[in-house]
Amino acid sequence: MSVKPIFFAIDGKSIDEFEFELKRLEGHIYGIKVGLELFISEGPSVVEKLKKQGWKVFLDLKLHDIPNTVRESTKSVANLGADFLTIHIASDIEALIEASNNKGNTLQILGVSSALTSRAMTNSVSEEINKEFKQAKECGVDGVICPASEISKTKEIFNLIVTPGIRLKNDDKNDQKNVATPNFAINEGAKYIVMGRSIRNNLDYIINDLEL
Repeated sequence: MSVKPIFFAIDGKSIDEFEFELKRLEGHIYGIKVGLELFISEGPSVVEKLKKQGWKVFLDLKLHDIPNTVRESTKSVANLGADFLTIHIASDIEALIEASNNKGNTLQILGVSSALTSRAMTNSVSEEINKEFKQAKECGVDGVICPASEISKTKEIFNLIVTPGIRLKNDDKNDQKNVATPNFAINEGAKYIVMGRSIRNNLDYIINDLEL
């Protein structure tokens, strides 16, 4: 059985809300993305629980602070056993370097552009994202969170591209502005994709029928 390159995005007050989906998805998808709300509600134990279940854990905290705080936070996340951690590229260059230098041997740092989903994609926004991604690369960041529309440019900079805003063809876009289907993002060059509502609403299809 091939494991699909998908992170299931979970958030809310308790990991117990997702017990059914987590059991069904085991062995079918790559990992779990833990949002800030869930991490604050459950605390570090949510990472430990998921790791004990055998999941790759993507901790989506979007660090944005002074270099010292970013350094110590990155160390703490690495000690928890998380596999991926997000940081705002708009952080000071020194903060990006501190994260890259203090991630340990297994944690990978993913840069985030504030233009990712909050603004409609225009030429100027695309140029802004590309500039930020190049800066992140120079600072030793491992990969980036990248909208599907920017993958073709970004894969010239990074091999590790994680694409959110993934919807099945007939799904609602909800609060995402830059959306794409799973196959489009993977075919463009994303290494992993992030899906939330679309998984919960189409669980059987994701497990049995979606081919990537």
